[in-house]
Amino acid sequence: MDTTNYHQTVSKNAEIKNTIKKSRFIASIKEIENEEEAKLFLKSITQKFPDATHHCWAYKYGLGKETVLQYSDGGEPANSAGPPILQAIKKEKVTNVMVVVSRYFGGNKLGISGLIQAYRESALQGLQVAGKVKKISLREFIIENIEYQTLGNILQSIESQSGRIEDIIYSKRIKIKAFLPEQYQKWITQVVKSASRGEGKVKLGKLRWYRIQ
Repeated sequence: MDTTNYHQTVSKNAEIKNTIKKSRFIASIKEIENEEEAKLFLKSITQKFPDATHHCWAYKYGLGKETVLQYSDGGEPANSAGPPILQAIKKEKVTNVMVVVSRYFGGNKLGISGLIQAYRESALQGLQVAGKVKKISLREFIIENIEYQTLGNILQSIESQSGRIEDIIYSKRIKIKAFLPEQYQKWITQVVKSASRGEGKVKLGKLRWYRIQ
């Protein structure tokens, strides 16, 4: 399969706590795939730690030209919290991840350089606890109007490309739900057309990430 379908993200959710000059820093890490999931995660953290002085965050999702990067200083001095958290994400070479660092002010000011270091290190420690995993993006192909005698050939072709069979629905004709790299669209369309003598239909479905390591 094309390696452009692969990405590295966090293996699990994580939470770590640091105390620096009496201020408590809590880094919370979660895998996300879009802005909506990021907003929901941030909301859950602000509800979990409602009395925190600051909730600073950064996230990254997508690949290549479709990569989205966002951050917030959460009321801290400009660029003292959000960018250092984002820097930690970049350093760990992961995507589809959000890091929220909640701070309970302890009475001692850290200064800009101290804040930058505290937020970056808290984020890094959280990401390291979360670990890393490789995933591959596969597109769902919904194959319809297949006769029973052609099913075996189509399934064998899909499996020959390390595709994943999600479901087979049996009726008068058969429907197959399979996952393959998105660039295989023309290939699977031709396979189905040839095997079914032009009667089979291929529709695009959802995109899904599969853990491979």
